[in-house]
Amino acid sequence: MSDDQIVLLSTEVDAFVEALEPFEIEDIGKPRWHTQHEYIEKLNMQAILDANRNTHEYVREVIVNNDKLPVLVSQLITTEIWREKVFRELIAIRFEPRITFSIYIIFYHEACIINLLETLMYHEDVCTSFDDQILDLIDYSYRLLTEIIRKLKHEEQRIRQKQSNQNDNSLNDVSESIKELLTQEETLRFDMGMKMLSIVRYICDCLQKLPISVTTRLLDNFDFILLLVDFIEIKPWEKTLNDGTLMRHIEGKWQNISIEDRYLIPKIEGQVWLALYQLLLSPHCLQKYEYTDYNKNRITKLRAHLNEVVLDQMPHLIQLQRFLEQLSFMEPPAVKKQLVLEQVAELYDRIIRKYKNQWRNIAETQAKTVLNPSEVEARQQAARWANTMNFDILETIINDTPKCAICGEPATKRCSRCQREWYCRRECQVKHWPKHKTMCDMIVEIAKSETSNNS
Repeated sequence: MSDDQIVLLSTEVDAFVEALEPFEIEDIGKPRWHTQHEYIEKLNMQAILDANRNTHEYVREVIVNNDKLPVLVSQLITTEIWREKVFRELIAIRFEPRITFSIYIIFYHEACIINLLETLMYHEDVCTSFDDQILDLIDYSYRLLTEIIRKLKHEEQRIRQKQSNQNDNSLNDVSESIKELLTQEETLRFDMGMKMLSIVRYICDCLQKLPISVTTRLLDNFDFILLLVDFIEIKPWEKTLNDGTLMRHIEGKWQNISIEDRYLIPKIEGQVWLALYQLLLSPHCLQKYEYTDYNKNRITKLRAHLNEVVLDQMPHLIQLQRFLEQLSFMEPPAVKKQLVLEQVAELYDRIIRKYKNQWRNIAETQAKTVLNPSEVEARQQAARWANTMNFDILETIINDTPKCAICGEPATKRCSRCQREWYCRRECQVKHWPKHKTMCDMIVEIAKSETSNNS
């Protein structure tokens, strides 16, 4: 692999991984935090590059050997709490940032960590190296996935409320820039949820090698079986447009599916089926899970989705189909009450307790400093981000045809100024320009300054 085909040298991977450390809520947005984001973003890109090319995955090896998985989980949950608590306080105090990029990059940091974990946890040795922090990751995944299901189940109600402006008073006086941030947050959260389904599947594959508390948490504390049944029934990764076009969420973008491909099982649906297979049929799960009339009836509804098309593509699900048939006429056994001593996830609650009643003060402080940078500071942040993202490397990672930033169609046109965004037609470019303009201007300005400095 030549130097122009890598993001980090092995020595840089060593240095970045060793420098990874937890941060506090009040650190978010500060230079130290931006440094941590830069490290994780570049490690994520290198990990994806190695995985796609089936080369030695040095990033995974170094992260595991340096015991940095707990740090990644800590950063993930700290950022989640900032978004839940501090960002909501920013909305409450009607914060009007000059540039929303500084807030968006915080949302993006959470997504970046999930991207990295999804790439790493494909390997069993990573899943078994978390220690207690895997419980915190399971708790996080449950919060994220239930949020997605809840929003999908109430989509029609939310649309009616939005149209009538009823029961949504919290957003009536919100500025357009904050509304745009909320839209970006929701889009990122959905992408994160789709990747989290893969992470859940990887955990389920390793249950026999993980502490019994992991199985207990998946089955008893949260009942991931019923949660995954919801995903199979709703299929949030696909939607049908008014004109009958089928679209699926693939690799972070909605893409049109041709008639001949619409019966192919998408990768994310396969991940959910594999997770259910393990949770329902693994011997230690069979012994652990307690059936009731309610959950039995919910689970046996999966039979309607195990048709010939699915079974032809995933033949091992035939065993799951047989199990569901047997389950449908079995009487649930009596519930066995057992005294179980187990580990518990503490990180989320510990951070909440630490900063109890301080969210407004943190929001007001950050609104005056790191979240409302001057124009010079904003350009410096954008320059750092553009350098970190390394778009040329990203294009070598993504082998698919570029997709339009608006509609997801195959794109052949590029922004002529910054060369960073792709579009399928002029109308999409014009529609996207209000969102793209600020970043486009910054990238062009950075390129001009770099040219003048080098001349």
